[in-house]
Amino acid sequence: MILAAGMLLLKGLKEQGRLGRFFGKVTIHDQPPSNTIQKIIAVKEAMREVEKYLQNLNVSLLKIRSIVLAGQPQISTEVAQVLLLSSVILLIIPFKYISAFLVFDLFTRELKFRRQMVLRFMSFLKERWDTVPAAPVMVLPFEGDENGAISERKEINDIEYSERTQSKST
Repeated sequence: MILAAGMLLLKGLKEQGRLGRFFGKVTIHDQPPSNTIQKIIAVKEAMREVEKYLQNLNVSLLKIRSIVLAGQPQISTEVAQVLLLSSVILLIIPFKYISAFLVFDLFTRELKFRRQMVLRFMSFLKERWDTVPAAPVMVLPFEGDENGAISERKEINDIEYSERTQSKST
């Protein structure tokens, strides 16, 4: 309901012209002129970053799968207990108090007296996450048909030979 009201408010303000001409427009700055080698290196670095991000995402998904499917029973039990406890808390305590507590926590995390406690809690969560094993993945070797591979090589050699003989005859 709040999202719909916000969307309608922005639409009305935009129609009235109160948001400016460039509100909601995306601006992209072009890269400075560079040679081909620099562009290739930049693309290679970008692809490396994307590959690293996708690998981390895959590991996280495998860990979540392991937790949900009880690949590690102790961790799955702990997660189920935390979910059960949080649902009971949501059932008993009114949501406005919970949201007020979360906002208070969010705004006081960086204060001097809480910073060490928050860092310890975050390191505890990171250590627990690191102990969750990803689901076992088995990589099978490529099972190619040896006869098919030999016949493909023979076909390629025949095509190359016929192209060479045609180019010599012309």
